Amino acid sequence: MADERLHSGLVAGAKILLPLAALGILSSVVYFARDNEDVREIPFVDVDGPEYERERVTRPDYVTVTDDGGALRITALEVVPSPEDRNVLIADSIAGRLETASGRIVQATSPTGWLNTTNDQAELTGIVSVDSSDGFHVLTETLSARLDVTYIQSGGPVWGEAPFGQIEAGAMSLGEPDTQSDLLRFTDGVKVIYQPQN
Repeated sequence: MADERLHSGLVAGAKILLPLAALGILSSVVYFARDNEDVREIPFVDVDGPEYERERVTRPDYVTVTDDGGALRITALEVVPSPEDRNVLIADSIAGRLETASGRIVQATSPTGWLNTTNDQAELTGIVSVDSSDGFHVLTETLSARLDVTYIQSGGPVWGEAPFGQIEAGAMSLGEPDTQSDLLRFTDGVKVIYQPQN
């Protein structure tokens, strides 16, 4: 009997003391959390700040199919968002490869460039080296490209080698924005030094 009374008393006491103890612990946690400077000053990352703009991505690989059936691939050693427009990625050691729907391949490399997938545009800058599968190897200072259709265009003069000799021109382009042509054109004062093949 005495054991039963002791047990009942302990159970009744625990029902009162345990909730009070839990309430005390909870109050202490809330109190110390309010009084802790480290908790109040948690360092959140601001993704809109300059640290985000300086974020670099190494060896990106952009691959797409144009609306007219071309296959375009652009790679770089490193890209960083432009501080003026974060939709623009500024690239180092950029390279592009375009295979048109008819099978013509044009490859270009340059030390710098940029890519804007929002506006479907890319540009290679510096001394741009351009090679085509049908034997052209030319240099130019800038080369722009569309990402949605087969179209590339030099920003100025081009010079180099053709299958038939040396070539210089004021401009070069491949394709047309509104057609499915992949004709390589040299315009604006074309000069050719013909070298007969042996």
